Amino acid sequence: MKNWRVYGISAIIALFFTISCEKSDETIDAANSLALPLYESMAIDFSDFTDDSNSGKSTALVYNDKAPNGNWFFSQIVVGVWNSTLFTTLAVPVASFKSAFAHSPEDLGDNIWQWTYQVDGFTSQYTARLTGEVTGEEVLWKMYITKIGIGAFEEFLWFSGSSAMDGNSGFWILNQSPENPVAMLRIDWERTNDEIGNIRYTWVRELDEQENDDMFKDSYLEYGLQDGDFDAYFNAYAYDSNRQDFSDVRIEWNRDTFVGRVRAFNYFEDEEWHCWDGNGEDVPCE
Repeated sequence: MKNWRVYGISAIIALFFTISCEKSDETIDAANSLALPLYESMAIDFSDFTDDSNSGKSTALVYNDKAPNGNWFFSQIVVGVWNSTLFTTLAVPVASFKSAFAHSPEDLGDNIWQWTYQVDGFTSQYTARLTGEVTGEEVLWKMYITKIGIGAFEEFLWFSGSSAMDGNSGFWILNQSPENPVAMLRIDWERTNDEIGNIRYTWVRELDEQENDDMFKDSYLEYGLQDGDFDAYFNAYAYDSNRQDFSDVRIEWNRDTFVGRVRAFNYFEDEEWHCWDGNGEDVPCE
């Protein structure tokens, strides 16, 4: 891929939630329990830019054998870095959060709720313990995970975060692994009505696997909704090892038709939009 090689990231990034509980004298009615933020507050739907035949995209777009310089193909690669981080490197904590929605919490008192359960989807056995503590105007979240068997580890705080009591905003911080328990990814999110309207993934790891400065630090991918024909967008800002500098990419598309466009000076060597149709084929921009 021309002028776009991301440094220091083993695989990418998608997990996010709403607080539907009500506050009264800084307590929550135990009968209603504490509601989780939207799953999409942690992992938004990347399927418009992945080869997923169940995403709703036309088969021509999903199975398109395009040249590697295609506009949609380039956009797919940019987004894919973060998708991979979420669902490979951080697959266990993301899946652990998703599994929480199938279970009910226990009221521990003192405005603390706890979910405990086995995590689905892995051959290894993971046990999750998620806590939510109501304090002031926010809920503090902590996810502890234990593994038994090969590669076993004791309870590890894999991610933490905070969400507003009205369920409209929050953040998550995901640690890399029990072997390297350092903050790797920060996720800031905002809800619009019943969906995530804005979310930003920021790479916060200080050192890479070789204990050198992580040049990818401060790279980010931002997703948001907007008015107009292109009702969704990605803003990507990531370290380019070829240029030894950061590169900007703007991607916009229609969530119903999949028609879209991309602008990236360091890749296309101009400031123009480069468009694709609903089948992922390059087309002139109108």
